[in-house]
Amino acid sequence: MTAFPARHVLISNMKNEGPFVLEWVAHHLVLGFDQIIVASNDCSDGTDRLLAGLADAGFIAHVPNEVKPGEIPQHAGYAKIRKRHDVDSADWLMMLDADEFLNVHLGAGQVSDLTARAEPEVDVIALNGMFFAAEPEVNWRKGPICPRFQMRLPIKHEANIALKTLTRAPARFREIHNHSLVNLREKAPLGVLWGDGTQTQTDPELPLWKQLRNGKIHAVSHRLAQYNHYGLKTWDSFMQRRLRGRGAVAQTTEANARHTDAYWQSRNQPEARDDSILRYGAAVRAQMDLMLQTDKIARRQRRAEKLYAEMVAPYRR
Repeated sequence: MTAFPARHVLISNMKNEGPFVLEWVAHHLVLGFDQIIVASNDCSDGTDRLLAGLADAGFIAHVPNEVKPGEIPQHAGYAKIRKRHDVDSADWLMMLDADEFLNVHLGAGQVSDLTARAEPEVDVIALNGMFFAAEPEVNWRKGPICPRFQMRLPIKHEANIALKTLTRAPARFREIHNHSLVNLREKAPLGVLWGDGTQTQTDPELPLWKQLRNGKIHAVSHRLAQYNHYGLKTWDSFMQRRLRGRGAVAQTTEANARHTDAYWQSRNQPEARDDSILRYGAAVRAQMDLMLQTDKIARRQRRAEKLYAEMVAPYRR
């Protein structure tokens, strides 16, 4: 694994994502991220053990994230990652969830092809998601998800206004949130490169999370790149997502008020096929095969799939 300082660093926080971890890691290694660091909390399907195995083999770094009552799991995980690993030395830092896959439409499809488009005055690359519906899948089954979920929502759907960012020189920011870095240490405008290729500046008088959390629906564009968002997958997986709670809000005993039946219905609206991410398919499969040659990883992958199957079984259709 490349030592710091690294050009492109990806971080994530995961809970009960066992069957999907291997593909997610392989995909982003194929895209050219120099370092991938994942925090995990409260796992009951072996996600944490699989991540630890991947770390032992040198594919990623893994940070256990013990979440205290009232803490936001993702924010706490990113803070622990930052404390234990020198992510501030990265040229570019990105945060993606386990159901989000970067998909670059420039050059050879590498993350470096995207950051190469950033002029020196660009501090942030802000990308819209492309949300994918559940069809044609019905129930969870083993195997990569990107080849199976190819039916996207309408481009101007509200689900696609959510932004994920690559940020230059992360040491300038006090905190890392799940969509962007926030609380710039010095009050100044930031140059932003948007997915349609246009550039603007942030307003230093407004909090960054208000400017870089969601875009405008009329401006949704995936010309330069997108992140494929598989936020539904199948009904049984969606129900497991509902039960595990949200990673971006403080931990409470209250029910998940976001991932409801209405959420499912509003986002299970396939309009057209988008198979652009399949350009990475062969390389991702080869990278997964390489990782599975490590016995510990193979055993923990099988164990995670078994446990996850038991967890989603009551919700199969």
